[in-house]
Amino acid sequence: MTGTEIAAGGTAAERLLVHAALADPSQDERAALAKLAHEITDWAEVFELAELNATVPLVQRRLASEELYDLVPELVLAHFAGVTDHIAAVNDRRLAGARELLRRFDERGVRCVVLKGMLFSAEIYHDPRYKRMNDLDILVELDQVDTVIEIYREMGLFATSELLGKAPKVRAERSHHLPSFVSRDGSLVVGTHWGLITPLAPYTVDYAAIWKRVRRIDFYGVPAWAMSHEDNLHHLGIHLPYYKTGVRELADIWNLARYADDLDYDLLAGEIAKAGSESLMYHALSLADRLVPQPEFAALISWIAPKINRFTRYDTARKTADIHALLRSRSTHTSRIEKAYTEFNMTAVASEKRDRFGRLWSDLLLVPGDEARKMSSLRDPAPLSDLGARICAPYRLTRVFQRDLGRWLFPAALAKTVFDLGAAYGSELASRAGIGTAAAERPGIDEYAAQLGLTRADLQAVLDSQE
Repeated sequence: MTGTEIAAGGTAAERLLVHAALADPSQDERAALAKLAHEITDWAEVFELAELNATVPLVQRRLASEELYDLVPELVLAHFAGVTDHIAAVNDRRLAGARELLRRFDERGVRCVVLKGMLFSAEIYHDPRYKRMNDLDILVELDQVDTVIEIYREMGLFATSELLGKAPKVRAERSHHLPSFVSRDGSLVVGTHWGLITPLAPYTVDYAAIWKRVRRIDFYGVPAWAMSHEDNLHHLGIHLPYYKTGVRELADIWNLARYADDLDYDLLAGEIAKAGSESLMYHALSLADRLVPQPEFAALISWIAPKINRFTRYDTARKTADIHALLRSRSTHTSRIEKAYTEFNMTAVASEKRDRFGRLWSDLLLVPGDEARKMSSLRDPAPLSDLGARICAPYRLTRVFQRDLGRWLFPAALAKTVFDLGAAYGSELASRAGIGTAAAERPGIDEYAAQLGLTRADLQAVLDSQE
């Protein structure tokens, strides 16, 4: 691959951003990066792009390793360092907790597969600080989940479902994971999976085959397990958030493919066909290939294309048409909605529920203009196009949540918020009339935090740590 193929059609800042996200660049790619760095006239734009794409540490590390960091003005250097140092401190604490957890799993005979960013930090990037790590994602066998929970308890971790008054339970027919487990200081957040995607979605991943292909790894000095490269690439594709598609997410796709030079694309194609995940993989591979072309990606995309529905083909073409829009379209708006929903369920106090209810429905139906433009991949839109993007945004969000949660679960969850809000006010009125449960017995967010030995601020920090 030559450097000129990467981020074709982009400005110097845009192409530098993508070049700097190559984990193991060739000599030609390193030379291209150096040339681009000397062409940059606005390093503040480079930082803004890196921040928007959540790749500030990755860009800083590459510029430093290529002895190009001195080209960056002092003020922009301070911006880079501020973000990178904060992420480094958080990730170091995450890693320390992760290593201790994996050590205990190994001692108890739990086959724990490390997923995504934490795995790639060790195998591909050789840097545990290469990006913000929201959590440690792991895959375990279903019959070992009880042992896993015991170990969490021994380490003092609590389940986020306990904020809702619910003990963590395996619901294999409805979900592919436990609620997140969190350390009391928030330094370690663990996502525990026995599947890679919700069983309510129309995909049939062959988990028996995945477990046959797992391999032993050394995770920063601790024994652990990893999926095969083919299964990791499949997982990245089916797990890629539909609108959170910045360089942070896409770089793992192309860097895994470049790292795993023995990756069996015929095997991957077979797993995609078995799972019925063609649309998800078409979307993910097309976006990655637009920025860092891979002949194998292009061949797989062509093979998948006849099986793709009209909406996916159109929407993917729209996203990849303009590299300027693509590199500025990363949106975390769905996370805002998910947080509002979590906080809504965390409290039984009517006034708190009303506040979160309003935020949740407002974020779903009245999407801010900048987020709507990202979802529609618009660049300098006319007023009518801008209005159209805002009108279409609730539909787009609904499609994404139905894709991720199942066709009927999302509308059912929304309907339940209306019922729960009414029930909270009904309970409050009954309490004032001296009927039923006393108001003091209905816990709010402060009470839930106290039950876990946390303050409200501690609890909010845990929620805010999840992007």
